Amino acid sequence: MGIESLFVELGTRLLFASRLLPQEKPKADPHFPRHLLRRVLERMHEELDSDLSLSTLAAESGYSRAHFMRIFKETMGITPHSHLLELRLQQAQKMLTSASISVIDIALACGFRSHAHFTASFTRRFGLAPSFYRRSLSVG
Repeated sequence: MGIESLFVELGTRLLFASRLLPQEKPKADPHFPRHLLRRVLERMHEELDSDLSLSTLAAESGYSRAHFMRIFKETMGITPHSHLLELRLQQAQKMLTSASISVIDIALACGFRSHAHFTASFTRRFGLAPSFYRRSLSVG
């Protein structure tokens, strides 16, 4: 019986001690409502060639820039800029299969403002410069 009363006493003390600790406020769900996220992602896909700013995308979602950036990253795992860059690079990769379109035209069509930025981004992502990537397709 002594052990039972010891456990009761210990449990009671822990219960009262836990009430003295600061309580965490429950966090609101940081994730986008699906319909808003879908709308932002569709805008990104539709306007790859345009200069989509963080402000424009935030306005599309109805959130402030800071809140939009935070919940986008928490939901998607990457920043809006990184996601948009990835979409542009994937589109460029598809377009490089066509030999009739020049590399600079592909860069511009995918929203890159310079050949140098496109080449550096493509090389970093795929390990080959766009022109070498295109040549590797015709060899393989």
